[in-house]
Amino acid sequence: MTVLAKSAAELRSESVRSLYDQLTVRLKDNHHLQSIANVLYWDQEVMMSRKSAAPRAEQMRVLAGVAYEAKTSPIVGSLLEELERRQETEDLSNILNKYELANIRLSRKAYKTMTLYPKELVQESASLDSKSVGAWTDARKESDFAKFAPFLKRQVEIAREKAGYKIKGGVSEEARRINDKARAAQGLKEDDICYKGYYQALMDTFEPGFKDERLSVLFEDLKRDLVPLIAKIKAKNFQHESAFLEPQWDVEKQKDFCHRISKEIGFDTEAGRLDVSTHPFSMGIDPLDVRMTTRYRTDILQEGIAGTVHETGHSLYEQGRNKDYASLPVSMALSTGVHESQSLLWERMVSLNKPFWNFALPLLKETFDDASHESLQSVDVEKFYKAYNRIEPGFIRVEADEVTYSLHVILRYEIEKALVEGDITVDDIPSLWNQKMKDYLGLDVTEDRVGCLQDTHWAIAIFGYFPTYTLGSIYSVQIFQHAQASIPNLDEHLSKGEFNVLREWLNENVHQQGSLLESGDDLIRDLTGKPLDSSIYVKYLTDKYTKIYDL
Repeated sequence: MTVLAKSAAELRSESVRSLYDQLTVRLKDNHHLQSIANVLYWDQEVMMSRKSAAPRAEQMRVLAGVAYEAKTSPIVGSLLEELERRQETEDLSNILNKYELANIRLSRKAYKTMTLYPKELVQESASLDSKSVGAWTDARKESDFAKFAPFLKRQVEIAREKAGYKIKGGVSEEARRINDKARAAQGLKEDDICYKGYYQALMDTFEPGFKDERLSVLFEDLKRDLVPLIAKIKAKNFQHESAFLEPQWDVEKQKDFCHRISKEIGFDTEAGRLDVSTHPFSMGIDPLDVRMTTRYRTDILQEGIAGTVHETGHSLYEQGRNKDYASLPVSMALSTGVHESQSLLWERMVSLNKPFWNFALPLLKETFDDASHESLQSVDVEKFYKAYNRIEPGFIRVEADEVTYSLHVILRYEIEKALVEGDITVDDIPSLWNQKMKDYLGLDVTEDRVGCLQDTHWAIAIFGYFPTYTLGSIYSVQIFQHAQASIPNLDEHLSKGEFNVLREWLNENVHQQGSLLESGDDLIRDLTGKPLDSSIYVKYLTDKYTKIYDL
């Protein structure tokens, strides 16, 4: 067992290797504490009874306090400080490999961030998440945003407090620049309230290095290109015949099919689970313990399949992480945008296209071979593909087709940014949401359940996450197109159900890279030779649906 030195003098006498080994003992313990919290969250979403919310909130509060003490331990700080001092005076690459050096870089940033937050704030945040999820669940069932609003107001306040600490503590320099610029423009003093730049500070948690100003331009470009494309499709006033997708779909049979597809793609069921929850999600507790959920509807077959394939993509990332560093920062996903690229790559680039259905359609027919699905039995892949890729604006983000999907994301981004930065209040959300749905998708929202209450993210104070869904969409197209250029006869492999060819390529080029690089941009450029480029994404959508709808 490694003995942890505690005094500065003792640390200075330690070798670099000894310092690093002592640090990793602590980092692994901290990871396992977070894993316990993740299991409790999974249980709350999947298994826990509704009346258990109050004690679960207390459990999360206490655990958050224990984790906070461990993550902000002075010993960890001393080890990082001494390693940083050594890096200034010698080349540690002769002693530590690139993964170990990345662990130091990542843990230094995490430590600096966590030590900025008061323990009481961290504990309240953890407790509030549990209470807020319960309130959101009830409000969603009753389609009454007002019942959730008080919890969301406090979540926004806590998010601002955390962003403020990050800006003042110097861990989000881009956010500080934005805030300073806004203060100067308004003639504000240092103590005056100004939340500009706070959204950037929150987004840094999910997509390191990505500037909000760049995101705003990217999203404006997407609106400019996608709204007319949707209008063209709508003006065509035509949909391919799809009666074979309309019968009632038995949930148990859907489960059988979806579980089979997930395993065929490569999900290791001995190292994970697939369950059902109100809002589908994936949780990588460890590469050997990955939990994912989906949901099913009897009237819409696509929801269960798309949700399962999507979450399987996330889970393949988690099961494919670098196991040599499984409990250390470098093994974790580089960003949520990159994580989304993996789920969206399998959901859209694979399962929405003909090679996949050459393999999967016979399995679907085999599963639903009863009289009520007689029309399905005679459908060929081409007909199924065109019907399955129907473009039709809808209210629900997770059910949206790939053309309208980004507008759902942009809507949420614009609202949550305005909310965090003080341009709107929580009470403004329903009406603003409904107006944007009308402007972007031409839909009239009639109830909160299918409007501003459909996602769980705000209930657990995840602000700055939504943009990564669209960033993931763009990443996924670039990565898949590069895979097609790199893997001979990829479509033929997919048609035969040989998904391991693509999975293993992604495992080597994305999953095992973890957080070795510093940003999603770095990964994309390193892998494909090009930076993130939304025009590639728009061209993919335009070309595909111009053919399907003969535009």
